[in-house]
Amino acid sequence: MLVLRAHHTSLAHAITAVLLVYLLGIGTISLQAQADTTTQYVQVASVEISGNDKTKEQIIQRELLFVAGEKYAASEFGRIINQTRLNLLNTSLFNFVTIDTIPVAGQGESQLMKIKISLIERWYIWPVPILQITDRNFNAWVKTRDFTRLNYGLDIKWYNFTGRMDELDAKLQFGKNYELSLAYNNPYLDKKKHFGMGFAAGYKRNRETGYITTDDKLQYAFVSEGLSSEKFVSLNNTYRKNIFTTHQLTIGLRALSFSDSLLKLNFDYSYQSVNEPVFLNLYYKLKIDHRDIKYYPLTGWYIDVELNKSGLGFGFEQPVDVAWAKTTTRYYSKLASRWYSGLSFIGKVSSGSWQPYFLMQALGYNRDYVRGYEYNVIDGKHFALVRSNIKFALVPEQSSNISFIPTPKFGLIHYALYLTAFADAGYVWQPQWIGEFNNKLPATMLAGAGLGLDLVTYYDKVVRLEYSVNKSGKSGIFIHFIAGI
Repeated sequence: MLVLRAHHTSLAHAITAVLLVYLLGIGTISLQAQADTTTQYVQVASVEISGNDKTKEQIIQRELLFVAGEKYAASEFGRIINQTRLNLLNTSLFNFVTIDTIPVAGQGESQLMKIKISLIERWYIWPVPILQITDRNFNAWVKTRDFTRLNYGLDIKWYNFTGRMDELDAKLQFGKNYELSLAYNNPYLDKKKHFGMGFAAGYKRNRETGYITTDDKLQYAFVSEGLSSEKFVSLNNTYRKNIFTTHQLTIGLRALSFSDSLLKLNFDYSYQSVNEPVFLNLYYKLKIDHRDIKYYPLTGWYIDVELNKSGLGFGFEQPVDVAWAKTTTRYYSKLASRWYSGLSFIGKVSSGSWQPYFLMQALGYNRDYVRGYEYNVIDGKHFALVRSNIKFALVPEQSSNISFIPTPKFGLIHYALYLTAFADAGYVWQPQWIGEFNNKLPATMLAGAGLGLDLVTYYDKVVRLEYSVNKSGKSGIFIHFIAGI
């Protein structure tokens, strides 16, 4: 990985200003409703489904916005067909979905229509070799290129396990960190396809652990006998009454063990230096999703609310008592032909005057970071993060057939390439170790901006190559494997 460092504060400010002007410009949205003066309807005569060799037909029917025999306004029928196609693609069960409407006959004000749904299923069984970095993200690892800090093993992911959109995941991992785990999730157990259930259980042992944040970077320690371990079991329940709204409730038991060596390195790593905290964890998530394509949206919107409580007050639990709430909102729009925009807000608040280090995570983990600060960790109990971008489709979505691959599950591919300009800002409140360990980024406004290329292809794969400049003038080229917003 090539990392460039220079003082380009002016570039960051310029890109940020352009995006802010644009975002202010779309602040007023007018909605116009035009009355349908016609009385024309489309009546669905029949629905034929083909290509679902593995997937049960009732799973497909769950995503349809039409049923045979029903009438729909002709002015709305095109939108209904398109949304149904997106619903099927967003199940992540199919690489391609084609819906053909075939006029059959007319009856007065109604047009009879035959609907044919043609599917190309994905490959569902993935025995994935594990070659995993132990750093927070790929860019942090590239900075050191330490090949000893890797995990290896086998992770068997079996999607659509029984043809009911269920998933089975079995993992055996060695290296710096050991893991043995098994998880299963079935989203639809009842006849109406509303309720789902799943479980996860496993054991982890970490020989290398990030134990403290100094100079705004995560510091690691290694002990061959192990620094920490965890036994866990969880049960989750889901409720999806309609297409766009999902509720999830998860309760789990975590039994942790921290070595004396780890607690000597950071006295605040655990509660009162408790070596073996055991506690229940209760998690709830409400998700409302109106995005066109979930893994790389171009239009639509998304919002979720997450609530989490670690430690429920039962007698067997060790002194763990942390609650947090988090919300994410994302909005996507089409500006013109091949031009798109995106805007997101993420905010988190947590309880208590003091939290142990192992439960405190703000910016710098998973998707919660300001671009330009990929190497940094900013600890604190509360944070806010705003992301924005404008993108242009250099190569709009294309399909291609790889002739030497006989199966359409891999031989028929789709891809697109986007040029992006982006600007992010974030802030972390109430840090606990800002002065003692020379952490300067908490309680300061963070900002970054830059340009990037996004490659989007089948099996929900995204590769982002970005050049960003942060508020301090530090710049770099970074790689990510998920959509920026």
